Amino acid sequence: MLRAILSDFARIPDCHVVTTLDHRRPDLNIDGVRVVRVADAIQEQQQFRDLAVQSNVCLVIAPELGNVLYDRCVLAREAGATCVLNPVSETIRQCSDKLELARFLNANDILTIDTSLIGEKCPLSVEDGPVVVKPRYGAGSQDVRTFPNVAAAMEHHAASPKHEFDEMIVQPLVRGTAVSVGVICQPQAHAYEILPIAKQCLSNDGTFAYEGGRIPFAGDHDAAIRRMVEFVCSRLQGLAGYIGFDLVIPDESPQQPLIVEINPRLTTSYLGYRCLTPDNLASRMLDLSSPATPIRWTSNTVEFTPDGEITRLHNFISKSLTAAEVLQ
Repeated sequence: MLRAILSDFARIPDCHVVTTLDHRRPDLNIDGVRVVRVADAIQEQQQFRDLAVQSNVCLVIAPELGNVLYDRCVLAREAGATCVLNPVSETIRQCSDKLELARFLNANDILTIDTSLIGEKCPLSVEDGPVVVKPRYGAGSQDVRTFPNVAAAMEHHAASPKHEFDEMIVQPLVRGTAVSVGVICQPQAHAYEILPIAKQCLSNDGTFAYEGGRIPFAGDHDAAIRRMVEFVCSRLQGLAGYIGFDLVIPDESPQQPLIVEINPRLTTSYLGYRCLTPDNLASRMLDLSSPATPIRWTSNTVEFTPDGEITRLHNFISKSLTAAEVLQ
């Protein structure tokens, strides 16, 4: 993901790109990208602050875990960064908190999964069948578990160390197809463009571990998903850069997709999207392209792993490619 976005920014004329990088990581070797090596967390945070202030635009790539994404965006803005290419802090906070996000979606009559804190009274839809338990603040399917019912989840909760289930939420298990949608936001133009729908490959062991994806994933659900995403974007404050929506198309009601999560940051799907267009998606994030000019998409289909390896480009490439080969 880092290599992809750095390469795309570096291809923009007169765009000078710099990034921090752990001293233990191999060289990126991307033309037009300056790498600042950091030895530890303290040095990294100071370098981040200094570079954010010196740059015209700062893009934060970080997980929601431990509020890292929120804290870094706040740090960049408080340090005096000219432009942070991420949503405003309030939107990041709202989307990172799965319970707060569910309340926001419900308040705006947007279809989502019933969500409660574990241990609190749950809606009947949660009490009656299999449930999913996950961290209130989490990313990447970390610590997600499935139980046959709330009682079993609570029994496990009672037998677990307190910290293990601290701030966990419970939701009914919705059987269906997992999909995602990327959105590129142009803050100066107050515009956003909804990208093609992607299929998410998740493990079937009850943990829903992300195993990659395929773009595009077309079907009868397209119009309903795009309307929903567009409506949510119109309700969220201060969108900028790239955000990703995770949804499920229920087996029992495929015409009523449900929003599962909103990721206020770059996601793995960006690797697939950039392979399907001759346009530079990073350039559009910088408002360098007119929002009235739609992104051009090829007729290909791309498949990728959770690590960003492009495994197949149908109708174009038949062999397995690494992310580095695609970037070349």
